[in-house]
Amino acid sequence: MLLMQIIGTSPIVSASDLQAVSGHTIAIDPGHGGSDSGAVGPNGIMEKNVTLAVAEKVYSILTSNGATVIMTRTTDKDVYAPNDTAIQELQARCDVANTANADIFISIHANSFINSSASGTETFYCSGSTHGQHLASLIQAEAAKSNGLVNRGISTANFYVLKNTSMPSVLVETAFISNPKEESLLNNDDFQTLMAQAICQGINKYFQGY
Repeated sequence: MLLMQIIGTSPIVSASDLQAVSGHTIAIDPGHGGSDSGAVGPNGIMEKNVTLAVAEKVYSILTSNGATVIMTRTTDKDVYAPNDTAIQELQARCDVANTANADIFISIHANSFINSSASGTETFYCSGSTHGQHLASLIQAEAAKSNGLVNRGISTANFYVLKNTSMPSVLVETAFISNPKEESLLNNDDFQTLMAQAICQGINKYFQGY
């Protein structure tokens, strides 16, 4: 029922909605991958697969509207090397965005907590980044409006990928994979599309005032 309610009221992105992304270079980072599964839900759904699925949909929407999209990974692999250190892996993702001189960097994740009732969507940015804060607020607003989940708002965080990228950067926690209901949503193609659309809508609004 929750999925039907969410999908039934979700906005559909058309090309005319996203004209502001045209000509911009956008780095998309599907969290985890390869030897790093990320968080695993109670029914075995892996974060690395969910993040890649959403990222692929973001890629499709943005490129169809004229943006150049740089993906840190396009398959289930480590960006640096299998079984690398956390710093090596995270820096490799930053290097992809920095080398491409991307205008913005979006890292896509699924949240997890020991209490399975934890729920909702949240977006993080690096403290002191005014543009990062603005980008986070726009993406979070679109996600909260679209998915009907708990709106956890935006927060600052010292995540490596936010501190070591040279452009406005945000990390989107789409939903809690540790929550059985949200795990099911995250594994659903329609919900993944909905989240991708919301992220793209937020990006478009950011570039409208760029």
